This record gives sequence, C-alpha cells and structure tokens, in this order.
Amino acid sequence: MNFTDDFESYLAALPRLGPDKPADIFLGNKYELNKDTDEKLISILSGGALEASFPYSFSLNPLNCYLLLYTEEGYGKLHFESNIYSLESNTLLFLKCDKKMKLEIAVSPWNYSVFFIKGEILNFYYDLLSQYGFPLYVLPEHSTIIRNIQKLSLGSTTGSIRNKLYDSRYLADIICDLLMESMEADNPETKVPAYLQEMKALFDIAYQENYTLDELEAHFSTSKYRLCREFRFHYGESPLQYLNGKRIEIARDLLLTTDYRVHEVGSLVGIDNTNHFIYLFKKETGMTPLSYKKKLPDITRKQFLPLYIK
Repeated sequence: MNFTDDFESYLAALPRLGPDKPADIFLGNKYELNKDTDEKLISILSGGALEASFPYSFSLNPLNCYLLLYTEEGYGKLHFESNIYSLESNTLLFLKCDKKMKLEIAVSPWNYSVFFIKGEILNFYYDLLSQYGFPLYVLPEHSTIIRNIQKLSLGSTTGSIRNKLYDSRYLADIICDLLMESMEADNPETKVPAYLQEMKALFDIAYQENYTLDELEAHFSTSKYRLCREFRFHYGESPLQYLNGKRIEIARDLLLTTDYRVHEVGSLVGIDNTNHFIYLFKKETGMTPLSYKKKLPDITRKQFLPLYIK
C-alpha cells in the first residue's frame, strides 16, 4: 500500500472539508519508503499532528494497514461496523483498517495525531489487544505513550534507515505499553495501586526534581519500605533506579536533539553533579555522555525539537 498512489481510490465518499483544505489532509505527511526496512520493521505510511475544524469528515474504503489516532484536544467520532465511538481528549485508537470506516469532527478544533502503519508483528499485537475489548483506550494524563506519540509527530518523513529505526522503536513502545497496561488492568493480582501509578507519573514528568524517600513517604502517607518493596514488585526496580533510568533516557534524547554541554544536560535532567551524571550514564549505556554524543552523526542533530526542556 502506498498513499502516493491514487488517493481517491481509498475514499468511500468525497470528504467534507473547508475550501482551503487539501483532499488528503487526513493522511498527514506521506513517508518515504525504504525497501530494506519496510518488510522487517513497523513502518509509517503517512501521518503527523493535525488540527481540524468544521466541516471535516472522511469515509475510507478498507485498507491494508493499521490506524493509530490520538486525540489531544477536541472531539471526533468513528463510525465503524454500525457503531459510533467517541474520540475524546486523551483517547488512543488502534484500529485494523480492513473494513469501511468514517471519521468526523464533533467538537472544534479537533487536535489529534494520526499514523497509518504497517508491519507483520502488528497482527500479533492487534489480536492480543482485541482480547481486552474494542481498541479505543483512555490514556492517563502523564502517560509515556503520549510522549512517544509526540516524538513520532516531530519525526522525519525521510526514508533513511536511522529514521525507520526510530519510528519502529516508538511505535513498538506505544503498542507494548498499551498492551501491558491492558493486561495489568484486567488482572486484579497485578493491578498497580493508584499511589504507585502516581509516583511513577511524577518521575516520568518531573524527573528533574530531587526526591528523598522520607518526602515520598510523607507525600503518599505510606511507609518508605513499603513504597520501595511494592514499586520494585510492579515495575521491576527500585524508585531511585527507575528515576535515574528515566533521567538517562531523557539525557540521551537531549544529547541527540540539542547542542547542550554534558554538564548542562545533567542539570536539565536533575543530576547537578557532573561526575555522578557521567557515572550513571556510562552504567546505563556503556559509554560516557561525550562519547555517546560524538558517535551521533551531526546531520541528525536538531532533527527534532527538544521535548523535555521545562
């Protein structure tokens, strides 16, 4: 499937759009194909971050791909198999496009990110997710899934192997996180307590802050020993290990997307002691921040806008 080929053949009816809108606006940006990766990785055919206003609707024929659609603001509707589904704020739709469907705006403006994707492993993921109901999910406000969708929206549409690897990684992370959250929510024995979810969300968003176990104990009104024990049980590592891992993950992206110096990156992620930052970074990645930065081709720097600077 290639969206550059005769777009009108994919339309079940003419779209309802304002006079200044191109007929294929719903597809977003078309992505270059790469014959060496497209059959091996999860690939994006078309997509991006869009803003829609009245009138706005699309009716599409069956397509040989999947649809990933995240609504940030506003409200859309999906007509699918004689049902109508609400695409409200913070909902994520993961849909197999093998049947006719119609998408339309309900509340303007409708700000959303959409991606048409393909890849053999998506069949496996979709079958698993289908066990947990229709593939429309409400995401927590600070979900890491939202951040990965933002990364995709800022990504390059060129066909380089590097770009394809980034796209595939973010898409796999999005779908695997969605699958794990669905599994945990369905199993009361493994369901993560609300206070642990809140603590993890705090680390994901406010990673640059300094925390002590005594402060966390007071904030969550739970023994610090219980906090550590239950956090490790549900997330596989201690709170501090998770927080430092998150900081290093953000630091890697900052080294890729900015020209900040090593000590500046450390401060931005909440580690003011440069030697300690270098130690943690090398422990996590196997190389120092400077070595990591030098190994990245200059052409990739500034390819994405920084996502994490507060």
